Amino acid sequence: MQGNEQRQNNEQSATAPKRLRDYFPALDGLRLLASINIVMLHLGSSNALGYMAAYSWLTPVVNAPAFAAGMFYVLAGFLFASKFSDPERHVPVVPFMFGRIAKLYRLHFFMTLLMFVVLVYKFSGYTHLPGFSEIGDCFSAGLAKMVHPWRSLLLHLTLTWSFVPDLGMKLNEPSWSLTSFFLCYAITPWFSRWLFRQNRRTLWVLSGTLFIPGILWAVFFGLSGDLWFDGYGAKYRFFHIFAPVRVFEYLFGMVLYRLYKEGVFDFLKRDYLSGVAQALVLGLIYASLFLLRPDANPGWNYFCHHSLPILLYGMFLLSLLSGKGFMARIFCVGIVRKVGKASFYPYLIHLPLISIAWGMCNLNTPANTLKFMLFVYTISTLYNELKTWRKKKSKPAK
Repeated sequence: MQGNEQRQNNEQSATAPKRLRDYFPALDGLRLLASINIVMLHLGSSNALGYMAAYSWLTPVVNAPAFAAGMFYVLAGFLFASKFSDPERHVPVVPFMFGRIAKLYRLHFFMTLLMFVVLVYKFSGYTHLPGFSEIGDCFSAGLAKMVHPWRSLLLHLTLTWSFVPDLGMKLNEPSWSLTSFFLCYAITPWFSRWLFRQNRRTLWVLSGTLFIPGILWAVFFGLSGDLWFDGYGAKYRFFHIFAPVRVFEYLFGMVLYRLYKEGVFDFLKRDYLSGVAQALVLGLIYASLFLLRPDANPGWNYFCHHSLPILLYGMFLLSLLSGKGFMARIFCVGIVRKVGKASFYPYLIHLPLISIAWGMCNLNTPANTLKFMLFVYTISTLYNELKTWRKKKSKPAK
């Protein structure tokens, strides 16, 4: 009798559908929004958006920007916490890391080499594409005017540039984010399992505690002078891209998911309340841009540009989870989701392409800016769709 019951239980376990992880369609659109804002930021810093100067209400959104890199860390932490939501699932760190490297590093490697070639040509002084016999002279002339070119290339390819940016020139600047993301990925399996053993009170305390390192970093930034850096710009770049501090933003996203699963934010599932929350948080994000003041202490501006937005990004993310509300419905549109799924690729490739585009046309026109954005997001989406298709094709038929 017991043997029959055991056999029936085994059969039921074998035929039971696997529990799917949570999926939140609106977050694909949020990825796209953050990606576009950062690409526009770097277009503006390359003087490609001069025609927008008349729109004083919009320039803070682009120049600040409203959705900075921290959005990606909160979002990634939330999504990976949902991916590892089964406390019994033990994911080996090494295979998981190699999977993430295969997904992101190859593109970074190619774009870094491309940017290196572009800068060699730019510094060489050539105003035309060199012929075959001129390539050697062009290469040597460009290298001679660059600052530590080979060391810079090595730092970017080994993902160590974010720790010592003053030791090498900037090639593909978004490479700094991969350094901190890979640090985050390394602790994701362990931290996910640990989170599921914590009660709601501990999760609340942890969600607040994770802001302390960023606040202390801002205080140190504001009180430490120029340190060993050449000036404010070099110091800010180091504090902005220092990988370990970004890990806490990622962990905050993971804790938000656990609080969400605890039902803390169920009230946001109401249709009207989701829309109100989205409008309110968007207004707060926009208002926070005007807290940045040239005459304020640098630490205050750093806090307003880093720590405060992380809290607001988390609130905005939570307001989208139900798929209700005006912004969530826009983000759930099919084409928006499809492009949003590929939106980290434009972040990795846009800087070299901006440099190339300036050599081909004047980006400081609305038409050329639009063409550039369409090109970047189209090739990124097609690339992502190709990878998805190949992945599905490689799976054995059931």
